[in-house]
Amino acid sequence: MKHDDDTYDEDYYRFNGQAEDRPALRLYTRLVERYTESGPYLDFGCGTGHLVRRLSALGPAAGFEVSEYSAGQARRNAPGCAIHTDAADLPSAGFGALTAIHVLEHLTDEIAFETLATWRRVLRPGGQALVVMPDPAGRGRRLAGQAWMGFADPTHINLKSHAEWRSFLTHQGFVVEREGSDGLWDVPYSRWPKLLDAAVHAVPAFVQFLSGRMLLRPGSGESSLFVVRRV
Repeated sequence: MKHDDDTYDEDYYRFNGQAEDRPALRLYTRLVERYTESGPYLDFGCGTGHLVRRLSALGPAAGFEVSEYSAGQARRNAPGCAIHTDAADLPSAGFGALTAIHVLEHLTDEIAFETLATWRRVLRPGGQALVVMPDPAGRGRRLAGQAWMGFADPTHINLKSHAEWRSFLTHQGFVVEREGSDGLWDVPYSRWPKLLDAAVHAVPAFVQFLSGRMLLRPGSGESSLFVVRRV
């Protein structure tokens, strides 16, 4: 799994608005702190490095990224954290926990199989992963229809439902310890004013964000959330 994917360049991040730090990364960091046991931490598919920087406050943290552009940005945004572009350089059993935030939907099943094999190699026995991906069977998709955010990115080539991803993860040697949703945050979902729409739809997601806990049931939002353990 060594290649420089120039798809994820400056234009890509300008399009999806994820070049900078964002509130969701604060939630993911708190979920890692609450639901995983220890580091070192690996952000797999680390993008521009803001989550790696946040994880480094919990303990030693590193990133992995196929895009040389993204890796360069990550090295600037997370100084002191090793950012790898070749999975072979990741130490076997070198991490206690990893994050994969909106990674698997970008991969074919064949590459996703290889990716999960890499996770099993680099995680210690009993190590955990926080995995997040869009849920095309979730309530966000039903409310938004064809305007759903998961369809906006042409690199989303593997949109599985929560149940399908659950099966995929468990068949590759992981045990699901917790599962849930990020809730409805991509307002508006109606023709109401945005603030009114948010009051109707987004309050549960906001409560979950404030709590730093996985509270919302699978299928109730935009994305699937899993905490899985390597066996």
